[in-house]
Amino acid sequence: MTETNGTSNHKEALAEGTVLIAGGGPVGLLLATVLSSYGVKSVLFERNKSTTKWPKMDLTNPRSMEIFRRLGLAEGLRRQGVPAHIDQPVLISSGLGAKEAITKWALLGVDKFRKYIRDNNDGSQPLEPWQRLSQALFEKWLKGLCDADPLIDIRFGWKIESVDEDSDKAMTTVVNVDTGETIAYTSDYVAGCDGASSRTRKSLGFPLDGGPIPSCVLLVHFKSRDLSRLHKQGQFWHIFLLAEPGKFGGAIIAQDEVDTWTTHLFLPLDANPEGIASEEAVYRVLGGLHGPYPIKIDEILVRSVWRPNIAVARTWASANRRVFIAGDAAHQNIPTGGYGMNLGVADAFDLGWKLAAAINGSAGQGLLESYELERRPVALRNVNHSGVHFEVHEKVSDILAGGDPHIINDETEEARLLRRRIRDHYQTHDGENKDFGIEMGYRYQSPVIVPERDTQEPEWTPSRYIPTTWPGSRPPHIFLSDGSAIFDKFGKHWTIMVFVREGCGQDLLMDAAKSLSVPLSLVDLSGEDQAKRIYERPLVLIRPDQHVAWRGDRLDSLESAKDILTTVTGRGLSGIKLPYNSKLAEKPTEAFSATTELSTQVTTFEMEKMGGFQL
Repeated sequence: MTETNGTSNHKEALAEGTVLIAGGGPVGLLLATVLSSYGVKSVLFERNKSTTKWPKMDLTNPRSMEIFRRLGLAEGLRRQGVPAHIDQPVLISSGLGAKEAITKWALLGVDKFRKYIRDNNDGSQPLEPWQRLSQALFEKWLKGLCDADPLIDIRFGWKIESVDEDSDKAMTTVVNVDTGETIAYTSDYVAGCDGASSRTRKSLGFPLDGGPIPSCVLLVHFKSRDLSRLHKQGQFWHIFLLAEPGKFGGAIIAQDEVDTWTTHLFLPLDANPEGIASEEAVYRVLGGLHGPYPIKIDEILVRSVWRPNIAVARTWASANRRVFIAGDAAHQNIPTGGYGMNLGVADAFDLGWKLAAAINGSAGQGLLESYELERRPVALRNVNHSGVHFEVHEKVSDILAGGDPHIINDETEEARLLRRRIRDHYQTHDGENKDFGIEMGYRYQSPVIVPERDTQEPEWTPSRYIPTTWPGSRPPHIFLSDGSAIFDKFGKHWTIMVFVREGCGQDLLMDAAKSLSVPLSLVDLSGEDQAKRIYERPLVLIRPDQHVAWRGDRLDSLESAKDILTTVTGRGLSGIKLPYNSKLAEKPTEAFSATTELSTQVTTFEMEKMGGFQL
């Protein structure tokens, strides 16, 4: 419906159940894809006229790849990225002028990682290996899929002007960047996936706790086939390089193992990046402690100056739950660890399935309440952990202090001791891109998770994923006796996994689901002894996002089964309701490092220590 008011401005009401998405980056495009997979329409607005040319993300982590597999997109994504046979070592170097790197992290390529997963079928590993892929290629591919989807209406060249809500609608004003035409839309829901400077977040006044770290970085994205110079110390995915006068100086990233690279030159706040030529910046990063290291550059693609930022929005949903934010609109982090984009992928899937369930009538509005309650604590933890990884690099200045760092490649006892100290430091703190407890081990706490009673919660550690079906967890992946993946048994909607031959109440749960119009699949794995042991309970209820909603030994009544489904779908909480009391949302304590505290009680970023500087 269009109501013209005599100017270029007019009003439109989107069809009932259609979600308006602000922002056409990876998170917005993926959210539209998730909604479509559940039959929900969306209209997406993006201020830019094309997908990004910036490299940004370069690793889709294993948990994100599991989500893409869930959507049937994993193999299509892999075809866009670095081939599976190529390993992805990370080198630590004093500069390419040196004969060899000081040390390295030997990260596996997809083929070797996939074999490792098969050989360690104990529930501790992901189903999918990671995948190297530049965001520039990722966005282009995903937009192509969305363009071909009849349930997704993409409109590039439109910027979000403002967002508001009333009790049952959201109101969004958009402006055409070329013509100035303004349209005021009403819709049932709005998802703000519009980046760090989100107009959605600002329109609704959601506070952003945190802020920039006192440093700036000059990024140069370029083409070069000078592999003899670039691979002097061996093939690499990343090289982290030292710099004058003995500190962490920057990094180079191999984007495609062919000819596309990105360097990051770390500079003090009082530096003048505009006065540094792009070629000079590349040479300075690569040279490290040894002075500029020239290579043949074929083309400078883009350059920019960015500031590392650690921040989490205090509010992720409007008062009436008509507007939500996700991705960089909700959280920003230092790139170390690759958590930003991968957090956004999980945000998009979580918000997408919950919106679809509410729109399609298989869940209540209480399910939407759980989005912020579940995702924000994960963001707090991961954003903080990106700072932990960054501190590993910053601590190099302490190791190099008090002496001449330029001796580092000499064949003297002093130089060998210095190299050993740096090797030991990096090998002790090697969790960047390997901390699977952070990536896969997060456990949701919210009123739509049925709590475990009279049982101690399993250990959690950032460095490794500990297999468990504790409610709120991502359940363990294993290959079953026929070689199939247990994750592939999960249904598109809800799934009850049964691991015993005798009846233990699964029929009651199926009857309850039918009476409540909850789409529920039953998977009988009673002959799978290993799965039974690892999954810990005879009955395990899996949500559409592959997290455990409830588990138990048996159900004895239809009423109990209905109580469980009513709770987990947010339709009305009964006596098994869990009052929301997550320490992670109120104040990070033992789950976070002592270096950083992001709290709902503060509006500024408080950092006691992070690589020797303070805000």
